Amino acid sequence: VSDDLTFNSMSVAAGASIISTGTMTGDITYTRSIGTTNWYLISSPVEGQDIDAFVSASNLATGGGSNVGFSSYVTGSDTWSYYQSGASGTGDFTVGQAHAIKLASAGDVSFTGTFNSDDASVSMLSTGNGFNLIGNPYLSSVSVVELLNENSTGLEEATVWLWDQSTSSYTQKNLVADLEVAPGQGFFVKNSSSAAFNITETMQSHSSDTFQRTMSRPEMLLSLSDGEITRTADIFYVDGATTGFDNGYDSSIFGGGDNSFTIYTRTVAGDSDNNLGIQSLPTNNYENMVIPVGINAVAGTNISISVSATSIPVGTEVYLEDTLENTFTLMNDESFYSNVLLTDHSGIGRFYLHTSSENLGNGDVYDDVSSIKVFSTDRNNIRILGLPSGENNIQMYDMLGKTILNTSIEGNAVNNVSLPNLTTGVYIVKLITPIGVKDQKIIIK
Repeated sequence: VSDDLTFNSMSVAAGASIISTGTMTGDITYTRSIGTTNWYLISSPVEGQDIDAFVSASNLATGGGSNVGFSSYVTGSDTWSYYQSGASGTGDFTVGQAHAIKLASAGDVSFTGTFNSDDASVSMLSTGNGFNLIGNPYLSSVSVVELLNENSTGLEEATVWLWDQSTSSYTQKNLVADLEVAPGQGFFVKNSSSAAFNITETMQSHSSDTFQRTMSRPEMLLSLSDGEITRTADIFYVDGATTGFDNGYDSSIFGGGDNSFTIYTRTVAGDSDNNLGIQSLPTNNYENMVIPVGINAVAGTNISISVSATSIPVGTEVYLEDTLENTFTLMNDESFYSNVLLTDHSGIGRFYLHTSSENLGNGDVYDDVSSIKVFSTDRNNIRILGLPSGENNIQMYDMLGKTILNTSIEGNAVNNVSLPNLTTGVYIVKLITPIGVKDQKIIIK
């Protein structure tokens, strides 16, 4: 709408959107369909909606004591504060602030108020873990990329986290995993200071009301399942990305929720302890990028790990390495990794993802030293893949030529070699094997 518009009332259904460059005068009712009795993160896309009136009209679920299925996130204590049955004088929804709702049965919720034609500036706190619950204040979509670019200086991480009610978990979006945030949709950001979070009129767009977006770049979706619950992590291959932590390209899993069962990755370069739900990597050198994969799960869980790969270079296969079992599992469309955990598992060190044109099947013996792979897993260990059977001599030097390590081992498909206490830097590993000699640089961080 480009002109000024005055009306008695207007109804807007979910999936519709309005952008106005003029003034709009009159009452607007926006209706959002809530398809289940799960929790949802919502905000008011109009101004002046009274919270008490909204709760009274919304058929919300009830909980323990006087708790009602409407709650606000308390940043300082990283907890939820539930609306109490019979409350009054609560006031209006704050523009740009979101809440969580849970209905007693699937149905609609409605917001009635006036058109919001101004930029929104939402006060944020940095107490607790710094998570703040924000909401789209407009009757149209706003882009995650534009939100992050506008607020880059006030956020600890250039990421937004959204609640996915279908999996009861949080999903992350960033500069390479954009999303059009729908009217009435809430999301979390992590504040690095007591700055305000700004949402501007110019961000508005007409976009389909969906949480998904089609991508054609090389990417992999890692899935962890116990037969009932599934958790995922993304790996994108993006021009300009590095093997280290790239803020806005790499995103941590949400730290304010339950991560007792989850999957994530760590940076290939090993420069960050962030558990990543999104990791972006360069679009070349696939062979030498070994990705640490972390899982959290309790003993006795029958885990299944699968990988869905899209647009990966022809001839490149994806393998999951299990260092405890000394196995490599080809992760194509017909294959997956399955095992029953004998102990609780939390963190990295057991699983690694390899992208390779070579067959890494467990027990294979290579006949060419170019197929042998050497990389560091941490400051105290290097891993060598594909050593031939027989005695293999391993030597390691610093850049001044000083001998750091000189040992011999029996070759296997997977060999872990302990290191002395080393300083950060570049080192040379020399392998003297029955099939030839190989020198390789590695970086210890």
